[in-house]
Amino acid sequence: MTKFNKELFTWDGMYLMYAGEYEGQPTMDEVHPNCHSDWIGVGKPAFIARFKYGSKPYKSWINFLVKKFTVEEYLNLAEATSPLEAVRVKGWKK
Repeated sequence: MTKFNKELFTWDGMYLMYAGEYEGQPTMDEVHPNCHSDWIGVGKPAFIARFKYGSKPYKSWINFLVKKFTVEEYLNLAEATSPLEAVRVKGWKK
């Protein structure tokens, strides 16, 4: 199980992504076979959450994930339910 690293999160104003390596991570060429040669063998960033309307609770979201989840645990739970339901399982109240 892989712990989250705060420095490996990226936020573009709407989407929060995680670029760290984790168990079972697909590579870019597995997901997009026609990708640029620079992306071959590079891990595909994981989708973490979408924040509508430019809201900025992403920093508290990151802190919560780092404290309460491993990467694999969160991604499996978020895929089975939703990102919001996944964090609510561990006590997210916002």
